[in-house]
Amino acid sequence: MIGPDEIVAGLLPMLRTWVAGDYGIAIGGSYARGRGDSLSDIDIYLFANDVLPAARRDERVVAELGAEARPESWGADEPFVQGGTDFWPAGQRVECWLRSTREVDRTLRACLGGEVRREYVVWTVMGFLSYTALADVHSMKVVDDPHGILARWKAAVATYPAALRQSILGRFMPEAAFWPENFHYRTAVQRADVIYTSAIVQQVLQALIQVVFALNHAYFPGEKRLAHAMETLPVQPSGFAQRVQELLTQASVDVEGLEKQRRELAALVAEMRALVSPESS
Repeated sequence: MIGPDEIVAGLLPMLRTWVAGDYGIAIGGSYARGRGDSLSDIDIYLFANDVLPAARRDERVVAELGAEARPESWGADEPFVQGGTDFWPAGQRVECWLRSTREVDRTLRACLGGEVRREYVVWTVMGFLSYTALADVHSMKVVDDPHGILARWKAAVATYPAALRQSILGRFMPEAAFWPENFHYRTAVQRADVIYTSAIVQQVLQALIQVVFALNHAYFPGEKRLAHAMETLPVQPSGFAQRVQELLTQASVDVEGLEKQRRELAALVAEMRALVSPESS
């Protein structure tokens, strides 16, 4: 079976025709982090300011690989900020994410300075966190960087930024601590209002996950396969990843079970806050 490096190398001539001017191409996602498996797609990052419109990219894919590659492109052509073209060369799913070099430059500068933005987009369950751009750059495997853009970015994010760390801790620890003793959460438990309580649990745990990575000077790697990534972090509440999974999969829907879940969630928040507190003193 052809590996991801060989597949991407074979696609480079076509990908280069999608851009004009300075550009950079890298492998991202699970393969860049060394965690790719038989279920993984291949993530290609293509950075440029001048790219072909979506319809033209689809045409190029069909011309090079045939209709069986089934290209699907997304994103606005004008003004170009980001977009993508997904296709299937040799039966392997490839997702090519195109991003404006200018926009990535701006985002990296802002996040290195401590900016934290979270936007709702349909394709991410935790919301799109602006600082995941730093994680993408930090972990990506450079394939083609004739203008040195990617090398410059990787040097900028080589050390986890202190300003970003403080911003994440300062935002997400209070968000997590807001709920465990909240009146509306406690009354929802007494009513066995499972839809509401489950949303609260999810929100609190998502905030704690952001905290634990920042606490460890580690870039949040994205939403998928987080348990393994969290288990490797040296500073965390005891058994953090396991406790998160147990809280998310608790099956009880009666008052007693929901109250037990609330107390366990409160304990986890308190333990995380104790780890964060020395950072604030």
